[in-house]
Amino acid sequence: MKTILADIQDQFGVQELPHGLFYAFDNALRFDLGGTESNIHRPMRRFCQAYERACTIAHAHFEDSSEIYLLLASYGLEQPSKKRLNHIELCGVERSEVQYVSKTAQQDEEHMAEFGCDQFRHWDIVKVNDKRSISDIMWLCIASEMMIEPAFHSTTAYLVDARNGLILHAYDDRGLDVVSLNKSQLSELFIKFNKWLLECDLARMSAMFASDD
Repeated sequence: MKTILADIQDQFGVQELPHGLFYAFDNALRFDLGGTESNIHRPMRRFCQAYERACTIAHAHFEDSSEIYLLLASYGLEQPSKKRLNHIELCGVERSEVQYVSKTAQQDEEHMAEFGCDQFRHWDIVKVNDKRSISDIMWLCIASEMMIEPAFHSTTAYLVDARNGLILHAYDDRGLDVVSLNKSQLSELFIKFNKWLLECDLARMSAMFASDD
């Protein structure tokens, strides 16, 4: 698994995957999941819409993928918290299958000043053997900031197909980023789900494909 992580780092040219994938890579799309402001006061409706969109985009993004890995990132002290893997079994993944692969010091001066020590970002990885598990993972991601359980808490999830240069990150009920090292692989998503693209970043996304006209 550490070899897989190294492949991901080499393929995408990063030491660790950032939170804002959309701003870190040239070929990226950012989707609006939760929708209109009115949905903020209708949490069940908002969750259902966000979950449906996330699942639809994720399955389309990895439709041709034969090898997908789930990377889990969690913040903590030097030793990772056991709670970081809570609910992973609900995705059809046994804890014994998850491999802890690395930690990165965050050089967080404010944290060190307040607590006398740095904080670390801990990384775990597991192969997704059943594509149906993608929907389960999306549930845990979308529910993370809502009053819905089960949910990931203090854990960030990335789905990666290193072989085809694809990443997906649903950061919560607000939105989802997809990345491809091959711009053409994003064009179908851009067209098919155009109405779901985040409006405030639409100009940048449209410009990405304008050079192909």
